[in-house]
Amino acid sequence: MKSIIEPLLRDHAKLRTLAGELRAHTERFDLPGMRQTAQAMLDTARAHILKEEAVLYLIGMKFLKANNKKLPELFKEHDQTLSRLQNLGQLLFSARLTNIEDQARQTVFMLLEGLDHHLAEEESVVFPALDKLIDDPHKELILHRYGTMDGGEFDELDRMPLVSLSDEEPHTSGSVRSSGFDTL
Repeated sequence: MKSIIEPLLRDHAKLRTLAGELRAHTERFDLPGMRQTAQAMLDTARAHILKEEAVLYLIGMKFLKANNKKLPELFKEHDQTLSRLQNLGQLLFSARLTNIEDQARQTVFMLLEGLDHHLAEEESVVFPALDKLIDDPHKELILHRYGTMDGGEFDELDRMPLVSLSDEEPHTSGSVRSSGFDTL
């Protein structure tokens, strides 16, 4: 079976590349380069976050304990990332371009620090745990939903595939459920 994590890791690699470009443009305060890269990061982050929140995490919640605290933190971090990217875009496209260099540099620094931490945490803890916890039929559903997203057919309000998810406890061994992520 294909990995449910690979498409997300490819998105992470693209975000890291764009983050490096934004860092380089910011060091030179190359305003056109910063604008273009910030917009590309925003577009990439929106699509990536939709995959995580509307597919992986939504289905993954079925396999986690009800009091899981990590997923709400990840949703909050997603909101912060998008907010910082939008704020940066507003700043960079502001009609008042005088005295914005320090503010832009600080915004980029906060954005990239938060993004680095978030991506590392997802890759080291969250993705491996969900990959272990989610059973094969649900992984197939996740991969199918990723495909509809990449093909432009995805309707984020369409939860029909999720309605058919059984309310019964998933069939996972105790050792898998105690992966550490479900207790965070």
